[in-house]
Amino acid sequence: MSAIKRVTNTSEAEALAALLNGDSRTKPTVVVTVASGHTEPYADVERIAAEIGDLADLYLVTTGGHTWAFSNKMTPGTQVYGGAGRVYPVGLGWNIDLKQAPLRFAWSKSEGPKLTGQLIDDALDMAAAAGLFDSARTASTRERRAGTVRSIMSERALVALDGGDMASVPPQLAQAGVPIERVLAPGMHVDGVLEKKSRWLDIRESRPTAEEALKTYAAGDVVPAEVRSVLAGSADLRLHPDVTVELFRSDVTGDPDDDLSALLTPGEVVLARVIATGPKWRLSLREVREHDTAREALALYAGGPPWLDPDAPPPASVEHVDPEPARAEPAPAAVAPVVEPVAEPVPVAPAKPAIPSPAMMPRRKGEPVRAVRPAPSPEPSPVPEKEPAPAKKAAVQSMSLQVTAIKAEKAHLEAELAELRDQVSGLRNERVQFAKDLARAARQVETRDAELARMRSQLRRAKQRSAPPDVALPVFADRERGFRHLVEAAWARRIPVGEQPTRPLPDYAIGERFLDSVDALEGIAVDKIADVVMEVLTGLAEQSTGRELHQLRTSAGGNAAPQSRPDGAVCYRVSMQIHTPSARRLHFWKCPDGTIELSRVVVHDDMEP
Repeated sequence: MSAIKRVTNTSEAEALAALLNGDSRTKPTVVVTVASGHTEPYADVERIAAEIGDLADLYLVTTGGHTWAFSNKMTPGTQVYGGAGRVYPVGLGWNIDLKQAPLRFAWSKSEGPKLTGQLIDDALDMAAAAGLFDSARTASTRERRAGTVRSIMSERALVALDGGDMASVPPQLAQAGVPIERVLAPGMHVDGVLEKKSRWLDIRESRPTAEEALKTYAAGDVVPAEVRSVLAGSADLRLHPDVTVELFRSDVTGDPDDDLSALLTPGEVVLARVIATGPKWRLSLREVREHDTAREALALYAGGPPWLDPDAPPPASVEHVDPEPARAEPAPAAVAPVVEPVAEPVPVAPAKPAIPSPAMMPRRKGEPVRAVRPAPSPEPSPVPEKEPAPAKKAAVQSMSLQVTAIKAEKAHLEAELAELRDQVSGLRNERVQFAKDLARAARQVETRDAELARMRSQLRRAKQRSAPPDVALPVFADRERGFRHLVEAAWARRIPVGEQPTRPLPDYAIGERFLDSVDALEGIAVDKIADVVMEVLTGLAEQSTGRELHQLRTSAGGNAAPQSRPDGAVCYRVSMQIHTPSARRLHFWKCPDGTIELSRVVVHDDMEP
């Protein structure tokens, strides 16, 4: 459990700022503040300390004037106060890129759990990025354990270890940046390194590499991908959390004037066709047709759920901006009441008008309410040991006038104090209203961004539907010539120019029943059939598990002989659709000399060659 270091004075606040801006830190630093008028933070610092363990340092900054000392020593935009929290990663990059150390807010105690979770996740993310989980692998507080995922809750996977005790797997120790419910599922067996104090189970060593996971994808497959970033002319898509593929405008739309940021939303899951596999992957969104059946997204662990959901609604692309909270620190100090003297009266100098203080000045929006300091007490004049009676009388009269002046000044100060109290009360109400307005505006922004994301997706699909198809069937008097044109167009479109010499389109024959079966088969477009034929001819179908290429046998028995002809040709069957009713299939003959002869296109249950 991490020790909670309290910052309660100016020297400690300045020392914390010096630590953050120095180069001696080897761990992330969590800084939690207390809101003005409160004695405890909104965040649960005890929970933070328990969950981050020794992976980060934790500081709690109490409310008071020392918060100004801390803020004044920090780069503008990197401060934290007013009940908020911030985690500072190792290094100083956050001084330049503020997104590296996001400011996390809570406006009330009810928002404390959310703030607590954000700070814990930030700390674990930064600890993982700094390699702190790996560097402690050999520590005596760690041991190798295995177990079964019991449930997913609070963005953690709860694991029942084989010994009967429990552990938790956060996303950072499974697959950073991916929600845990997209990585693990109840019932999965997991193994890794258990940190005994925090009860974190690190399972990253058992995760298959991206190369191993992506072996199931082949050229021609339609697969889910996540939009990582978008520019006007290009976009980055993730096939796997560790594999990013760059797309250009021509891969998404046929209009050279289209701005891709109007068609794609970061975080959106789209369907893309694999044009070329690794190590240099190529994807295309233009090649995807409405009738295409997509492959399921990869599972990041054996037996795990798909890491992407194509049916999930587009995310709201809200750019998080850290609003600068109104500085309510330090809180106004209590004004000392003016007390009438009770000692022997002494003559004093005439009363001076009250000196204007910062609290009396007009307050600009965003400025704090300054503490009002009491006016200095007048210096007593020396009193002679003995005075004649007339002098005494004059002194009494002077003192009476002075008391009257002090009373007047007291009344004036009390009126100012009442005004300041009203002002503070008004500011508190204003702050509450600002918080409500901010929350309402944030919800409106999320709603608008979600609508914008949906509109981008709809616009992209509309363009794909309305654009002239790249492979529209030309009007040929000869049907065979028209179909061959479609096959050649698919080859030119999907095989990169640099690969075309090594993956040529070979000669092939079209059986006498093939074109009639194409015309008669419903539920699949002719250009889709041409695409699959091209894959068969170029060998892509053999590399794609989704095509399920196999010999057509004479019966359902496992040892049944394949369908063959007297000339030695063997009939093969390949899937054009999967996971759909009456999924369509392509039958073709492979002749002894290697030539392909297209036989028929059929529905799933039609087993005739």
